[in-house]
Amino acid sequence: MTFFDFLIIAASSYLLGSLSFAIIVCRLTLHKDIRNYGSGNAGLTNAYRTMGGAKTLLVLFGDIAKGAVAITIGGMLAGPIGKLIAGVFVILGHVFPVYFGFRGGKGVLVGATMLALFDWRIFLVAIALFILAVATTRWVSLGSILGAASFPLTMWIFYQDALLTGIALAMGAAVIFMHRSNIGRILSGTENRFSFHAKPTIGKDDEETGGSK
Repeated sequence: MTFFDFLIIAASSYLLGSLSFAIIVCRLTLHKDIRNYGSGNAGLTNAYRTMGGAKTLLVLFGDIAKGAVAITIGGMLAGPIGKLIAGVFVILGHVFPVYFGFRGGKGVLVGATMLALFDWRIFLVAIALFILAVATTRWVSLGSILGAASFPLTMWIFYQDALLTGIALAMGAAVIFMHRSNIGRILSGTENRFSFHAKPTIGKDDEETGGSK
């Protein structure tokens, strides 16, 4: 991989990652900023809790698409290492979006997209841990943390490459770090539990408080 390839991958992935579809969908459909509601996070779980299922599907497809495009570009230019670099920068863009004041989501969905396109075996381990954790505790954050923690371990198991494992370790640690407040709430037993019956709160909050939070 040349330095020019690295720049193309890094820049395109970051700019794609900065397209925060939770923010975009909320602004276009509700004329609100999702970061003023719920957990204040511009991610998939908060989108579901605050906007409902239909709008969250738009967020889901948008965030998967941006991750897929970025990682495809990385793979075409530099193979597996290019996919990982693209994954790093698309997550950075998602977490710190240049278009939206550097306040975005936590990078779980785009990270999962990267895993699926990088190696289906690594993805299956991570998604299995995610599903198991959410099914038993209904804590989406715990599933995300366990999935992120598994990434460097499965990378080493399947590839035994120090560079790839090091990048995977950094990415997994970054996702876990973004969930540090969730970890505190999990330990205290106050973390919000996921429910398929949750009703959208944007609009309801405005009615109760007379405006956005």
